[in-house]
Amino acid sequence: MAHLQIVISEAQILGLFLSSVFWGIYLVTFFPCMRHLIWDRKFNLRSPKSINWTMLVFALLLAFFATFDVALSLMHSIEAFILYTGSGGSEERYTRLTDWVNILKTVNVFVGKQISDGILVYRCWIVTSKSHFLLILPVMLWLGDLAMTIYITFLEATAGNTHELLTGGESTITAVITSAWSMSIANNIITTGSMIVWFIRKVDRHNAMYAVQASNNSAPDSLKLFRRKRTKLQNVIRIITESGLMYTVTAIIAFITFVTGNNSFYATTDVELQVLAIAYNLIIIRVSSRPPEDYSMKSTVTATIPLHGMNSSTTKRTANSDGQHVMVHCEVDVDYGSNIETLGYKNGGSQSPDA
Repeated sequence: MAHLQIVISEAQILGLFLSSVFWGIYLVTFFPCMRHLIWDRKFNLRSPKSINWTMLVFALLLAFFATFDVALSLMHSIEAFILYTGSGGSEERYTRLTDWVNILKTVNVFVGKQISDGILVYRCWIVTSKSHFLLILPVMLWLGDLAMTIYITFLEATAGNTHELLTGGESTITAVITSAWSMSIANNIITTGSMIVWFIRKVDRHNAMYAVQASNNSAPDSLKLFRRKRTKLQNVIRIITESGLMYTVTAIIAFITFVTGNNSFYATTDVELQVLAIAYNLIIIRVSSRPPEDYSMKSTVTATIPLHGMNSSTTKRTANSDGQHVMVHCEVDVDYGSNIETLGYKNGGSQSPDA
Protein backbone atom coordinates (compact mmCIF):
# COMPACT_ATOMS: atom_id res chain seq x y z
CA MET A 1 0.00 0.00 0.00
CA ALA A 2 3.06 2.25 -0.04
CA HIS A 3 2.17 3.51 -3.50
CA LEU A 4 -0.92 5.19 -2.01
CA GLN A 5 1.21 7.36 0.27
CA ILE A 6 1.49 11.03 -0.60
CA VAL A 7 4.38 13.24 0.45
CA ILE A 8 3.87 15.73 3.24
CA SER A 9 4.00 18.77 0.93
CA GLU A 10 1.21 17.39 -1.24
CA ALA A 11 -0.84 16.51 1.84
CA GLN A 12 -0.51 20.04 3.23
CA ILE A 13 -1.50 21.68 -0.07
CA LEU A 14 -4.47 19.31 -0.35
CA GLY A 15 -5.41 20.16 3.23
CA LEU A 16 -5.28 23.90 2.49
CA PHE A 17 -7.50 23.45 -0.56
CA LEU A 18 -10.08 21.26 1.19
CA SER A 19 -10.18 23.38 4.33
CA SER A 20 -10.75 26.48 2.19
CA VAL A 21 -13.63 24.81 0.36
CA PHE A 22 -15.28 23.61 3.56
CA TRP A 23 -14.63 26.95 5.25
CA GLY A 24 -16.64 28.57 2.46
CA ILE A 25 -19.44 26.08 3.13
CA TYR A 26 -19.13 26.88 6.82
CA LEU A 27 -19.61 30.60 6.17
CA VAL A 28 -22.86 29.79 4.35
CA THR A 29 -24.13 28.18 7.57
CA PHE A 30 -22.55 30.66 10.00
CA PHE A 31 -24.57 33.75 9.09
CA PRO A 32 -28.00 32.02 9.18
CA CYS A 33 -26.97 30.50 12.52
CA MET A 34 -26.20 33.97 13.90
CA ARG A 35 -29.50 35.22 12.50
CA HIS A 36 -31.48 32.61 14.47
CA LEU A 37 -29.47 33.12 17.65
CA ILE A 38 -29.61 36.93 17.69
CA TRP A 39 -32.85 37.75 15.83
CA ASP A 40 -36.33 36.25 16.21
CA ARG A 41 -38.63 34.96 13.47
CA LYS A 42 -39.83 38.49 12.68
CA PHE A 43 -36.23 39.73 12.29
CA ASN A 44 -36.45 41.73 15.50
CA LEU A 45 -33.31 41.88 17.60
CA ARG A 46 -33.67 39.60 20.60
CA SER A 47 -33.41 41.06 24.06
CA PRO A 48 -30.31 40.04 26.04
CA LYS A 49 -32.46 37.83 28.29
CA SER A 50 -33.95 35.90 25.37
CA ILE A 51 -30.61 35.12 23.69
CA ASN A 52 -29.21 31.66 24.35
CA TRP A 53 -25.77 32.87 25.35
CA THR A 54 -24.34 29.38 25.78
CA MET A 55 -25.14 28.38 22.21
CA LEU A 56 -23.97 31.78 20.92
CA VAL A 57 -20.60 31.55 22.67
CA PHE A 58 -20.07 28.00 21.37
CA ALA A 59 -20.92 29.12 17.83
CA LEU A 60 -18.44 32.01 18.00
CA LEU A 61 -15.70 29.79 19.42
CA LEU A 62 -16.15 27.26 16.62
CA ALA A 63 -16.09 30.11 14.11
CA PHE A 64 -12.76 31.27 15.52
CA PHE A 65 -11.13 27.83 15.44
CA ALA A 66 -12.41 27.05 11.93
CA THR A 67 -11.13 30.37 10.56
CA PHE A 68 -7.85 30.21 12.47
CA ASP A 69 -7.14 26.75 11.04
CA VAL A 70 -7.42 28.02 7.46
CA ALA A 71 -5.21 31.01 8.30
CA LEU A 72 -2.56 28.73 9.83
CA SER A 73 -2.60 26.43 6.80
CA LEU A 74 -2.12 29.40 4.50
CA MET A 75 0.71 30.79 6.63
CA HIS A 76 2.38 27.39 6.76
CA SER A 77 2.31 27.07 2.98
CA ILE A 78 3.73 30.57 2.52
CA GLU A 79 6.57 29.80 4.93
CA ALA A 80 7.34 26.40 3.38
CA PHE A 81 7.23 27.33 -0.30
CA ILE A 82 8.18 31.03 -0.36
CA LEU A 83 9.91 32.26 2.79
CA TYR A 84 12.03 29.20 3.58
CA THR A 85 15.22 29.05 1.49
CA GLY A 86 17.26 26.50 3.44
CA SER A 87 18.09 22.91 2.61
CA GLY A 88 15.40 20.26 2.51
CA GLY A 89 12.80 22.46 0.87
CA SER A 90 9.20 22.55 2.04
CA GLU A 91 9.41 19.15 3.74
CA GLU A 92 12.00 20.57 6.13
CA ARG A 93 9.43 23.07 7.40
CA TYR A 94 6.49 20.69 7.50
CA THR A 95 8.32 17.95 9.43
CA ARG A 96 9.76 20.18 12.16
CA LEU A 97 7.55 19.34 15.13
CA THR A 98 8.62 22.33 17.20
CA ASP A 99 7.78 24.82 14.46
CA TRP A 100 5.32 27.32 15.93
CA VAL A 101 2.80 26.81 13.11
CA ASN A 102 2.82 23.03 13.59
CA ILE A 103 2.24 23.42 17.32
CA LEU A 104 -0.57 25.95 16.84
CA LYS A 105 -2.30 23.76 14.24
CA THR A 106 -2.21 20.77 16.58
CA VAL A 107 -3.56 22.82 19.48
CA ASN A 108 -6.21 24.40 17.26
CA VAL A 109 -7.54 21.04 16.03
CA PHE A 110 -7.68 19.37 19.44
CA VAL A 111 -9.05 22.37 21.30
CA GLY A 112 -11.72 22.71 18.60
CA LYS A 113 -12.63 19.07 19.16
CA GLN A 114 -12.73 19.73 22.91
CA ILE A 115 -15.23 22.55 22.35
CA SER A 116 -17.37 20.33 20.12
CA ASP A 117 -17.35 17.45 22.61
CA GLY A 118 -18.12 19.89 25.41
CA ILE A 119 -21.19 21.03 23.48
CA LEU A 120 -22.39 17.42 23.28
CA VAL A 121 -21.88 16.93 27.02
CA TYR A 122 -23.80 20.14 27.68
CA ARG A 123 -26.68 18.98 25.46
CA CYS A 124 -26.73 15.66 27.31
CA TRP A 125 -26.93 17.53 30.60
CA ILE A 126 -29.95 19.47 29.35
CA VAL A 127 -31.73 16.51 27.72
CA THR A 128 -31.27 14.24 30.75
CA SER A 129 -32.85 16.88 33.03
CA LYS A 130 -29.43 17.85 34.41
CA SER A 131 -28.69 14.37 35.72
CA HIS A 132 -25.16 14.26 37.10
CA PHE A 133 -25.11 10.47 37.37
CA LEU A 134 -25.75 9.90 33.66
CA LEU A 135 -22.97 12.31 32.72
CA ILE A 136 -20.22 10.52 34.64
CA LEU A 137 -18.91 8.58 31.61
CA PRO A 138 -19.14 11.46 29.07
CA VAL A 139 -17.45 13.86 31.49
CA MET A 140 -14.68 11.35 32.25
CA LEU A 141 -14.05 10.84 28.53
CA TRP A 142 -14.04 14.60 27.98
CA LEU A 143 -11.59 15.20 30.84
CA GLY A 144 -9.39 12.35 29.60
CA ASP A 145 -9.35 13.88 26.12
CA LEU A 146 -8.49 17.26 27.65
CA ALA A 147 -5.57 15.74 29.57
CA MET A 148 -4.31 14.07 26.39
CA THR A 149 -4.58 17.37 24.51
CA ILE A 150 -2.40 19.11 27.09
CA TYR A 151 0.09 16.23 27.01
CA ILE A 152 0.23 16.26 23.19
CA THR A 153 1.00 19.97 23.22
CA PHE A 154 3.75 19.43 25.79
CA LEU A 155 5.35 16.58 23.83
CA GLU A 156 5.31 18.53 20.58
CA ALA A 157 6.68 21.72 22.12
CA THR A 158 9.54 19.87 23.87
CA ALA A 159 10.45 17.56 20.97
CA GLY A 160 13.67 19.48 20.34
CA ASN A 161 15.00 19.59 16.80
CA THR A 162 13.17 16.42 15.82
CA HIS A 163 12.08 16.10 12.21
CA GLU A 164 9.22 13.62 12.02
CA LEU A 165 5.56 13.39 11.15
CA LEU A 166 2.70 12.94 13.57
CA THR A 167 1.82 9.84 11.54
CA GLY A 168 5.25 8.30 12.16
CA GLY A 169 3.73 5.47 14.18
CA GLU A 170 6.65 4.90 16.55
CA SER A 171 6.81 8.08 18.62
CA THR A 172 5.12 8.62 21.98
CA ILE A 173 3.10 11.51 20.61
CA THR A 174 1.50 9.19 18.03
CA ALA A 175 0.24 6.85 20.76
CA VAL A 176 -1.11 9.76 22.80
CA ILE A 177 -2.94 11.21 19.78
CA THR A 178 -4.48 7.79 19.12
CA SER A 179 -5.79 7.66 22.69
CA ALA A 180 -7.19 11.19 22.54
CA TRP A 181 -8.91 10.57 19.22
CA SER A 182 -10.43 7.31 20.42
CA MET A 183 -11.92 8.99 23.49
CA SER A 184 -13.34 11.83 21.39
CA ILE A 185 -15.04 9.48 18.92
CA ALA A 186 -16.38 7.28 21.75
CA ASN A 187 -17.75 10.34 23.54
CA ASN A 188 -19.41 11.54 20.36
CA ILE A 189 -21.15 8.22 19.77
CA ILE A 190 -22.22 7.81 23.40
CA THR A 191 -23.59 11.32 23.86
CA THR A 192 -25.30 11.66 20.48
CA GLY A 193 -26.64 8.17 19.87
CA SER A 194 -26.92 6.47 23.22
CA MET A 195 -28.08 9.43 25.31
CA ILE A 196 -29.41 12.48 23.45
CA VAL A 197 -31.33 10.62 20.73
CA TRP A 198 -32.44 7.85 23.11
CA PHE A 199 -33.82 10.29 25.70
CA ILE A 200 -35.64 12.40 23.10
CA ARG A 201 -37.15 9.26 21.58
CA LYS A 202 -38.20 8.12 25.06
CA VAL A 203 -40.01 11.42 25.66
CA ASP A 204 -41.67 11.21 22.24
CA ARG A 205 -42.98 7.71 22.94
CA HIS A 206 -44.09 8.79 26.41
CA ASN A 207 -46.08 11.65 24.88
CA ALA A 208 -47.72 9.25 22.44
CA MET A 209 -49.00 7.10 25.32
CA TYR A 210 -51.13 9.96 26.60
CA ALA A 211 -52.41 11.12 23.25
CA VAL A 212 -56.09 10.62 22.53
CA GLN A 213 -56.32 7.94 19.86
CA ALA A 214 -58.78 8.76 17.11
CA SER A 215 -60.16 5.90 15.10
CA ASN A 216 -60.05 5.93 11.33
CA ASN A 217 -63.78 6.58 11.12
CA SER A 218 -64.17 9.18 13.84
CA ALA A 219 -61.23 11.44 13.00
CA PRO A 220 -62.05 14.50 10.91
CA ASP A 221 -60.88 14.31 7.31
CA SER A 222 -58.72 17.40 7.84
CA LEU A 223 -56.75 15.55 10.50
CA LYS A 224 -56.26 12.33 8.54
CA LEU A 225 -54.16 14.20 5.99
CA PHE A 226 -51.34 14.64 8.50
CA ARG A 227 -51.10 11.22 10.10
CA ARG A 228 -47.95 10.12 8.31
CA LYS A 229 -45.96 13.21 9.19
CA ARG A 230 -43.38 13.14 11.95
CA THR A 231 -43.85 14.62 15.37
CA LYS A 232 -41.78 17.59 16.44
CA LEU A 233 -39.48 15.44 18.55
CA GLN A 234 -39.03 12.96 15.72
CA ASN A 235 -37.90 15.82 13.51
CA VAL A 236 -35.43 16.89 16.20
CA ILE A 237 -34.09 13.32 16.41
CA ARG A 238 -33.59 13.25 12.66
CA ILE A 239 -31.77 16.60 12.63
CA ILE A 240 -29.43 15.64 15.48
CA THR A 241 -28.74 12.20 14.00
CA GLU A 242 -27.94 13.52 10.53
CA SER A 243 -25.63 16.26 11.80
CA GLY A 244 -24.01 13.89 14.30
CA LEU A 245 -23.36 11.27 11.63
CA MET A 246 -21.83 13.88 9.33
CA TYR A 247 -19.23 14.78 11.93
CA THR A 248 -18.71 11.26 13.32
CA VAL A 249 -18.05 9.76 9.89
CA THR A 250 -15.55 12.53 9.12
CA ALA A 251 -13.80 11.98 12.47
CA ILE A 252 -13.58 8.22 11.88
CA ILE A 253 -12.08 8.77 8.41
CA ALA A 254 -9.48 11.13 9.88
CA PHE A 255 -8.74 8.62 12.64
CA ILE A 256 -8.26 5.78 10.13
CA THR A 257 -5.83 7.82 8.03
CA PHE A 258 -3.88 8.59 11.20
CA VAL A 259 -3.57 5.06 12.60
CA THR A 260 -2.60 3.73 9.15
CA GLY A 261 0.21 6.30 8.96
CA ASN A 262 -1.07 7.96 5.80
CA ASN A 263 -0.10 11.58 5.26
CA SER A 264 -3.62 12.33 4.04
CA PHE A 265 -4.33 12.61 7.76
CA TYR A 266 -3.24 16.25 7.55
CA ALA A 267 -5.92 16.94 4.94
CA THR A 268 -8.69 15.01 6.69
CA THR A 269 -8.07 16.78 10.01
CA ASP A 270 -8.35 20.15 8.29
CA VAL A 271 -11.70 19.05 6.90
CA GLU A 272 -12.84 17.59 10.23
CA LEU A 273 -12.52 20.90 12.05
CA GLN A 274 -14.69 22.62 9.45
CA VAL A 275 -17.28 19.83 9.43
CA LEU A 276 -17.79 19.87 13.20
CA ALA A 277 -18.51 23.62 13.00
CA ILE A 278 -20.87 23.09 10.06
CA ALA A 279 -22.73 20.31 11.89
CA TYR A 280 -23.23 22.54 14.92
CA ASN A 281 -24.63 25.38 12.81
CA LEU A 282 -26.94 23.08 10.87
CA ILE A 283 -28.63 21.83 14.04
CA ILE A 284 -29.44 25.38 15.13
CA ILE A 285 -30.57 26.43 11.65
CA ARG A 286 -32.80 23.43 10.97
CA VAL A 287 -34.45 23.43 14.39
CA SER A 288 -34.98 27.21 14.50
CA SER A 289 -36.10 27.73 10.91
CA ARG A 290 -39.00 25.26 10.94
CA PRO A 291 -42.26 27.24 11.10
CA PRO A 292 -44.70 26.40 13.91
CA GLU A 293 -47.26 25.10 11.42
CA ASP A 294 -44.83 22.32 10.49
CA TYR A 295 -45.29 20.91 13.96
CA SER A 296 -48.91 21.49 14.86
CA MET A 297 -52.25 22.71 13.58
CA LYS A 298 -54.95 24.11 15.79
CA SER A 299 -58.65 24.28 15.06
CA THR A 300 -61.87 24.22 17.04
CA VAL A 301 -64.03 21.15 16.58
CA THR A 302 -66.89 19.39 18.30
CA ALA A 303 -66.45 15.68 18.78
CA THR A 304 -68.08 12.83 20.65
CA ILE A 305 -65.82 10.59 22.68
CA PRO A 306 -67.00 7.31 24.25
CA LEU A 307 -66.51 6.91 27.98
CA HIS A 308 -64.48 3.77 28.53
CA GLY A 309 -61.37 2.59 30.28
CA MET A 310 -58.05 3.03 28.53
CA ASN A 311 -54.87 1.20 29.50
CA SER A 312 -51.86 3.52 29.33
CA SER A 313 -49.73 0.72 27.88
CA THR A 314 -51.92 0.26 24.82
CA THR A 315 -53.70 2.49 22.39
CA LYS A 316 -56.51 0.08 21.48
CA ARG A 317 -60.10 0.98 22.21
CA THR A 318 -62.31 -1.37 24.16
CA ALA A 319 -64.50 -3.64 22.15
CA ASN A 320 -67.69 -2.12 23.55
CA SER A 321 -68.48 0.90 21.38
CA ASP A 322 -72.10 1.29 22.59
CA GLY A 323 -71.26 2.89 25.94
CA GLN A 324 -72.04 6.40 27.06
CA HIS A 325 -70.61 9.24 24.98
CA VAL A 326 -69.86 12.84 25.89
CA MET A 327 -70.03 15.85 23.60
CA VAL A 328 -66.87 17.94 23.91
CA HIS A 329 -66.19 21.32 22.34
CA CYS A 330 -62.42 21.48 22.18
CA GLU A 331 -59.39 22.91 20.49
CA VAL A 332 -57.41 20.35 18.54
CA ASP A 333 -53.63 20.48 18.70
CA VAL A 334 -52.32 18.04 16.14
CA ASP A 335 -48.84 16.66 16.73
CA TYR A 336 -48.02 14.95 13.48
CA GLY A 337 -47.45 11.48 14.79
CA SER A 338 -48.31 8.18 13.20
CA ASN A 339 -52.04 7.58 13.68
CA ILE A 340 -52.15 10.01 16.62
CA GLU A 341 -54.05 13.23 16.98
CA THR A 342 -53.39 14.94 20.29
CA LEU A 343 -56.50 16.68 21.52
CA GLY A 344 -55.89 19.56 23.89
CA TYR A 345 -59.06 20.07 25.88
CA LYS A 346 -59.59 23.59 27.15
CA ASN A 347 -61.51 24.69 30.22
CA GLY A 348 -65.17 25.42 29.72
CA GLY A 349 -65.94 22.45 27.47
CA SER A 350 -69.54 21.27 27.65
CA GLN A 351 -70.52 17.70 28.44
CA SER A 352 -73.80 16.06 27.51
CA PRO A 353 -74.91 12.45 27.09
CA ASP A 354 -75.01 11.33 23.52
CA ALA A 355 -76.95 8.23 22.62
